[in-house]
Amino acid sequence: ALLLLTAAAAARAALPPYWQRLEEIKAILDSNELSEKLQGHPIDRIERPGDDFYRVQAGPCSLDIRIVDDPASSTKPAMPGPRSFHIEAGKAACR
Repeated sequence: ALLLLTAAAAARAALPPYWQRLEEIKAILDSNELSEKLQGHPIDRIERPGDDFYRVQAGPCSLDIRIVDDPASSTKPAMPGPRSFHIEAGKAACR
């Protein structure tokens, strides 16, 4: 019974995929680092080729982004709400 309660609490802790993805895209759009790496070009497209992986296209530049769990959140008990994460941007490839 305890195992079942633990699993139920963990299931409630995460947002539904639609809303979690929205939080991830907001974090990408709000990133000042991305603007610098994309040389100030406005974002034309955001793709999601895989779990926790996005590709941003801005004019002649593209950039890969990883969604990474915040280490502090893994030591805390599961709480309802969005996943605690940050983004890690790779190096921009510009033509």
